[in-house]
Amino acid sequence: MIDADKLKRGSWILLGTLILFLALAPSNLPYFWHLFFITSFLAFAWTLYLIYACERYTTYMTSLIMSAVGSFSLLASSAAYFAAAKFWGRESILTAMIGLSPVALSVLMYLFLASTKPSFHPFEYDGIKVQTRPQTKQNRSTVYNPILVAGITTLAASMFTKVMGALTSGLVATFGLIACSLTLLFYARHVIRGLRSLRIQEKTMPSPYTFMQIDEIREARNRWWLGRLLKWVTARGRSSDT
Repeated sequence: MIDADKLKRGSWILLGTLILFLALAPSNLPYFWHLFFITSFLAFAWTLYLIYACERYTTYMTSLIMSAVGSFSLLASSAAYFAAAKFWGRESILTAMIGLSPVALSVLMYLFLASTKPSFHPFEYDGIKVQTRPQTKQNRSTVYNPILVAGITTLAASMFTKVMGALTSGLVATFGLIACSLTLLFYARHVIRGLRSLRIQEKTMPSPYTFMQIDEIREARNRWWLGRLLKWVTARGRSSDT
C-alpha cells in the first residue's frame, strides 16, 4: 500500500541512492561531471514530479523499480569498469564495454520479464484505483532469499577468481552487485508483468489507473508547501497558455 508518507520517503531515498551510486562511477571518463550533474538534475526534477504531481500508478511504480534496479546496476558497472581497467587500462574500448555490461544485462532481464505472461496478478482494484497485494502462494522452487542468492553468487565468483588467479576484489563485487540487481528484478517479476498489463488496458480507458490512497495523497500534497507551490506554478502556466 502506497500512502503519502511512503510515496514521499521512498522517492527521496531512491533519489539519494541513485545520486550516491552515480558519484561512485568512473570520474576519469570524458565529460563525466557534466553528465553527472545533468543526470542528477533530471532525476531530482522527476522525483519532484513523482512526489508532488504524479497520479498515474503505472508511472510511479515503473520509476520505483527502475530506480532501485538501476542503482545496483550502475554500481555494478562501476565495479566492472575498475576491475577491467586493471587489465586493459582505463582508456580501452573493451574496458568501457565491460563496464556497460551489467546495465545491459539488467535491461535485457527487465525486457524479458516484461514480455512473458504473468502467473500471478499482483494488483487489486477499486474502479481505477490500484494497489499491490501480497503473493500468498508460491512454489517452493521459486522461493529464494535475495540476500542468500547474492551471497552464494559472490562466493562462487570469489572461488572462480582464485582458481583463475585473478586476485581482484572488484570482480567479486561486480558479480555480487549483478546478482543483487537480477534478484531484485526476479522478485519484482509479477509487478513488472502486471504493470505492462495495466499500461495496455489504459490505452482503452478514459482515465489511467491511480493510487488506491489517491485522496489521502492529494490532501497531503495540498498541505506540503512545495506541493502548493508547484500546483500554483502549474496553474499559472496553464492560464498564460490560454
